[in-house]
Amino acid sequence: MKKIFALLGILALAACGGMIKNENGSEFITQLDAEPIGCTFLYKLETEVSVYDAEDARRYMENRIADQARPGNAYWIVSQRTKPNEWVIFGPERSFVLVANVYDCPHPSNMRTARDGGSATASYGY
Repeated sequence: MKKIFALLGILALAACGGMIKNENGSEFITQLDAEPIGCTFLYKLETEVSVYDAEDARRYMENRIADQARPGNAYWIVSQRTKPNEWVIFGPERSFVLVANVYDCPHPSNMRTARDGGSATASYGY
């Protein structure tokens, strides 16, 4: 009986991954792997969200960028960390804190960045 409850608990936690969905066109925002060349810096954005995986934290940030008055179309995560959630009984034990620079780029899918010496690159994963 204990094994059944343990298995159900693991399945319930696994089902919680991927809970945040794209909103307001955030699926068209490009994540960069370094500072872009030829783009206009708009602002720095810090987000903190209690989720189970880093992909949900990144998607939450993209949704926040899409909700801004000047949403931009590309971002570069300059720092990321986790911090413990205190007094948590149910839910994630940690919060993801992401800080990103948001840019307006003329061609976000064919981007040049400082990391690779100016050749075209774009990152879509985390």
